[in-house]
Amino acid sequence: MAMTQRRLAGRRPERRSQEKYEAILDAATAMVSARGYRAATVEAVAARAGVGKQTIYRWWPNKAALYVEVYAALVPAARLQVEAGDLTAELRHCLRQLFQIYREGPAASILVGLIADAQDEPAAAEAIRQGLIVGRRALLLEPMRQAIKRGQLPEDFDCERACDLIVALIWYRLLSGQRGPDDDFVETLIDMALRSSG
Repeated sequence: MAMTQRRLAGRRPERRSQEKYEAILDAATAMVSARGYRAATVEAVAARAGVGKQTIYRWWPNKAALYVEVYAALVPAARLQVEAGDLTAELRHCLRQLFQIYREGPAASILVGLIADAQDEPAAAEAIRQGLIVGRRALLLEPMRQAIKRGQLPEDFDCERACDLIVALIWYRLLSGQRGPDDDFVETLIDMALRSSG
Protein backbone atom coordinates (compact mmCIF):
# COMPACT_ATOMS: atom_id res chain seq x y z
CA MET A 1 0.00 0.00 0.00
CA ALA A 2 1.46 3.34 -0.97
CA MET A 3 2.00 5.97 1.68
CA THR A 4 -0.46 8.06 -0.33
CA GLN A 5 -3.27 5.93 1.05
CA ARG A 6 -2.04 6.29 4.61
CA ARG A 7 -1.33 10.04 4.54
CA LEU A 8 -2.14 12.02 7.65
CA ALA A 9 -5.29 14.11 7.29
CA GLY A 10 -3.88 17.10 9.15
CA ARG A 11 -1.34 18.21 6.54
CA ARG A 12 -2.71 19.87 3.39
CA PRO A 13 -0.03 20.75 0.84
CA GLU A 14 -0.97 22.97 -2.06
CA ARG A 15 -2.84 21.11 -4.77
CA ARG A 16 -0.08 21.60 -7.33
CA SER A 17 2.45 20.09 -4.86
CA GLN A 18 0.40 17.09 -3.80
CA GLU A 19 2.23 14.69 -6.09
CA LYS A 20 5.63 15.75 -4.74
CA TYR A 21 4.39 15.55 -1.16
CA GLU A 22 3.20 11.98 -1.61
CA ALA A 23 6.39 11.03 -3.46
CA ILE A 24 8.44 12.27 -0.51
CA LEU A 25 6.48 10.19 2.00
CA ASP A 26 6.73 7.11 -0.19
CA ALA A 27 10.46 7.66 -0.72
CA ALA A 28 11.09 8.18 3.00
CA THR A 29 9.33 4.91 3.79
CA ALA A 30 11.16 3.01 1.06
CA MET A 31 14.54 4.38 2.17
CA VAL A 32 14.14 3.07 5.71
CA SER A 33 12.88 -0.29 4.45
CA ALA A 34 15.84 -0.68 2.12
CA ARG A 35 18.74 0.90 3.99
CA GLY A 36 17.68 1.71 7.56
CA TYR A 37 16.93 4.95 9.37
CA ARG A 38 20.51 6.22 9.57
CA ALA A 39 21.01 6.04 5.81
CA ALA A 40 17.73 7.79 5.12
CA THR A 41 19.08 11.34 4.96
CA VAL A 42 17.02 14.23 3.67
CA GLU A 43 19.28 14.35 0.62
CA ALA A 44 18.77 10.64 -0.09
CA VAL A 45 15.01 10.89 0.33
CA ALA A 46 14.90 13.92 -1.95
CA ALA A 47 16.89 12.10 -4.63
CA ARG A 48 14.66 9.05 -4.45
CA ALA A 49 11.52 11.19 -4.59
CA GLY A 50 12.87 13.21 -7.52
CA VAL A 51 12.65 16.56 -5.71
CA GLY A 52 15.09 19.09 -4.35
CA LYS A 53 15.85 18.88 -0.63
CA GLN A 54 14.41 22.39 -0.18
CA THR A 55 11.06 20.97 -1.20
CA ILE A 56 11.25 18.66 1.82
CA TYR A 57 12.30 21.48 4.12
CA ARG A 58 9.31 23.50 2.96
CA TRP A 59 7.02 21.04 4.78
CA TRP A 60 9.30 19.59 7.47
CA PRO A 61 12.00 21.52 9.34
CA ASN A 62 14.26 18.48 9.72
CA LYS A 63 14.56 14.74 9.13
CA ALA A 64 13.02 13.91 12.52
CA ALA A 65 9.86 15.89 11.78
CA LEU A 66 9.52 14.12 8.43
CA TYR A 67 9.90 10.70 9.99
CA VAL A 68 7.53 11.42 12.86
CA GLU A 69 4.90 11.98 10.19
CA VAL A 70 5.93 8.88 8.28
CA TYR A 71 5.69 6.84 11.50
CA ALA A 72 2.28 8.24 12.37
CA ALA A 73 1.03 7.41 8.89
CA LEU A 74 2.37 3.86 9.10
CA VAL A 75 0.73 3.45 12.52
CA PRO A 76 -2.72 4.99 11.92
CA ALA A 77 -4.72 5.74 15.05
CA ALA A 78 -7.86 4.24 13.53
CA ARG A 79 -6.22 0.82 13.30
CA LEU A 80 -5.29 0.87 16.99
CA GLN A 81 -8.68 1.95 18.34
CA VAL A 82 -11.74 -0.12 19.09
CA GLU A 83 -14.77 0.57 21.28
CA ALA A 84 -15.36 -2.64 23.17
CA GLY A 85 -16.79 -1.31 26.41
CA ASP A 86 -14.02 -3.13 28.24
CA LEU A 87 -10.60 -1.62 28.93
CA THR A 88 -8.63 -4.86 28.76
CA ALA A 89 -10.13 -5.72 25.38
CA GLU A 90 -9.41 -2.23 24.06
CA LEU A 91 -5.79 -2.24 25.25
CA ARG A 92 -5.28 -5.77 23.93
CA HIS A 93 -6.55 -4.71 20.50
CA CYS A 94 -4.36 -1.59 20.49
CA LEU A 95 -1.18 -3.41 21.46
CA ARG A 96 -1.68 -6.42 19.22
CA GLN A 97 -2.33 -4.17 16.24
CA LEU A 98 0.71 -2.06 17.10
CA PHE A 99 3.05 -5.04 17.25
CA GLN A 100 1.56 -6.44 14.04
CA ILE A 101 2.39 -3.16 12.31
CA TYR A 102 5.93 -3.38 13.70
CA ARG A 103 6.30 -6.83 12.18
CA GLU A 104 4.86 -5.74 8.81
CA GLY A 105 7.05 -2.77 7.96
CA PRO A 106 9.62 -0.16 8.99
CA ALA A 107 7.65 1.66 11.71
CA ALA A 108 9.65 0.10 14.55
CA SER A 109 12.96 0.96 12.86
CA ILE A 110 11.81 4.54 12.43
CA LEU A 111 10.85 4.84 16.08
CA VAL A 112 14.15 3.38 17.26
CA GLY A 113 16.03 5.79 14.99
CA LEU A 114 14.08 8.76 16.28
CA ILE A 115 14.70 7.78 19.90
CA ALA A 116 18.43 7.44 19.20
CA ASP A 117 18.58 10.84 17.49
CA ALA A 118 16.68 12.44 20.37
CA GLN A 119 19.57 11.71 22.75
CA ASP A 120 21.73 14.45 21.26
CA GLU A 121 19.50 16.32 18.82
CA PRO A 122 16.99 18.71 20.44
CA ALA A 123 15.02 18.95 17.19
CA ALA A 124 14.47 15.19 17.18
CA ALA A 125 13.50 15.19 20.85
CA GLU A 126 10.94 17.93 20.22
CA ALA A 127 9.56 16.17 17.16
CA ILE A 128 9.03 13.00 19.18
CA ARG A 129 7.50 14.89 22.09
CA GLN A 130 5.03 16.82 19.95
CA GLY A 131 4.22 14.19 17.37
CA LEU A 132 4.35 10.91 19.26
CA ILE A 133 4.22 11.53 23.01
CA VAL A 134 1.78 14.44 23.22
CA GLY A 135 0.17 13.91 19.84
CA ARG A 136 -0.73 10.23 20.28
CA ARG A 137 -1.01 9.86 24.05
CA ALA A 138 -4.80 9.84 23.91
CA LEU A 139 -4.72 6.42 22.24
CA LEU A 140 -3.96 4.96 25.67
CA LEU A 141 -5.28 7.64 28.00
CA GLU A 142 -8.79 7.91 26.60
CA PRO A 143 -9.71 4.22 27.02
CA MET A 144 -8.46 4.38 30.62
CA ARG A 145 -10.47 7.51 31.36
CA GLN A 146 -13.56 5.93 29.86
CA ALA A 147 -12.96 2.85 32.01
CA ILE A 148 -12.97 5.04 35.11
CA LYS A 149 -16.32 6.49 34.04
CA ARG A 150 -17.68 2.95 33.56
CA GLY A 151 -16.47 1.93 36.99
CA GLN A 152 -13.92 -0.55 35.64
CA LEU A 153 -11.08 1.35 37.29
CA PRO A 154 -11.00 3.22 40.61
CA GLU A 155 -11.57 6.96 40.41
CA ASP A 156 -8.05 7.66 41.65
CA PHE A 157 -6.38 5.43 39.05
CA ASP A 158 -3.29 7.17 37.69
CA CYS A 159 -3.85 7.03 33.93
CA GLU A 160 -0.74 9.04 33.16
CA ARG A 161 1.47 6.66 35.10
CA ALA A 162 -0.08 3.60 33.46
CA CYS A 163 0.37 5.15 30.02
CA ASP A 164 4.02 5.99 30.75
CA LEU A 165 4.66 2.41 31.84
CA ILE A 166 3.22 0.93 28.65
CA VAL A 167 5.17 3.30 26.40
CA ALA A 168 8.41 2.79 28.36
CA LEU A 169 8.19 -1.00 28.13
CA ILE A 170 7.39 -0.92 24.42
CA TRP A 171 10.31 1.40 23.72
CA TYR A 172 12.63 -0.73 25.87
CA ARG A 173 11.55 -3.82 23.95
CA LEU A 174 12.22 -2.15 20.60
CA LEU A 175 15.57 -0.73 21.68
CA SER A 176 16.53 -4.25 22.77
CA GLY A 177 16.03 -5.39 19.18
CA GLN A 178 12.73 -7.20 19.70
CA ARG A 179 10.27 -6.17 16.99
CA GLY A 180 7.52 -8.72 17.44
CA PRO A 181 6.54 -9.33 21.06
CA ASP A 182 4.14 -12.24 21.47
CA ASP A 183 0.70 -12.26 23.04
CA ASP A 184 2.16 -13.13 26.44
CA PHE A 185 4.05 -9.85 26.42
CA VAL A 186 0.86 -7.97 25.53
CA GLU A 187 -0.93 -9.55 28.49
CA THR A 188 2.00 -8.74 30.78
CA LEU A 189 1.98 -5.12 29.62
CA ILE A 190 -1.72 -4.75 30.33
CA ASP A 191 -1.48 -6.45 33.71
CA MET A 192 1.46 -4.28 34.82
CA ALA A 193 -0.19 -1.09 33.61
CA LEU A 194 -3.49 -1.75 35.32
CA ARG A 195 -1.71 -2.65 38.57
CA SER A 196 0.60 0.37 38.41
CA SER A 197 -1.67 2.65 40.38
CA GLY A 198 -2.13 0.19 43.18
